[in-house]
Amino acid sequence: METKKNNNVNVKEKKASFLTMFISFSYIGLVTIGGGLAMLPIMEDEFVNKRKFLTKEEIIDVFALAQSIPGVIAVNTSLLTGFKIAGILGGIMAGIGVMTPSFVIILIIAPIFERFQNLEYVNKAFLGIKGAIAGLILLSAYGMGKEVLKNKFTVILFILSFILVVFFKFNVIYTLLISALIGWIYYLIDKKARTKL
Repeated sequence: METKKNNNVNVKEKKASFLTMFISFSYIGLVTIGGGLAMLPIMEDEFVNKRKFLTKEEIIDVFALAQSIPGVIAVNTSLLTGFKIAGILGGIMAGIGVMTPSFVIILIIAPIFERFQNLEYVNKAFLGIKGAIAGLILLSAYGMGKEVLKNKFTVILFILSFILVVFFKFNVIYTLLISALIGWIYYLIDKKARTKL
């Protein structure tokens, strides 16, 4: 238990400049194909494994929050991560960084895209890319599930949310809001029970 605390302290002590945030998120923006959900394994490798700026738990918390607020997941995640690691300027630079590669690539390919989009070999390439994206999203879900589903409460909430959204077509935003409310109530009840002990 003590080792875990020390690891967390070491992670917290590491600081990054806003320039590091820009470079890191430019790289993430360049290699992430498939949107925000495909970012998680790349971000985990960059900020948890390589740079040691965040713990695995922290990056999952950031990702969960980014999905719970309005906006593009990739941009929300970069802003929150940059802010957490390097402050307000770090958040701004992370946001600019993650958008820059897409912006530049779109400027380059937009004029010629219409000519090539209906070509067979281009469609086949996109088919392959879609398969890889599905794999990355599954990897993200698996990694997040391993970290989050550690007790009966989160497992039950996961199953109920899945059933509501998939089988009953319940609105995702309402599911998130209700889950957040249930989590808050559970925390208050659990805290009260611990206080009595």
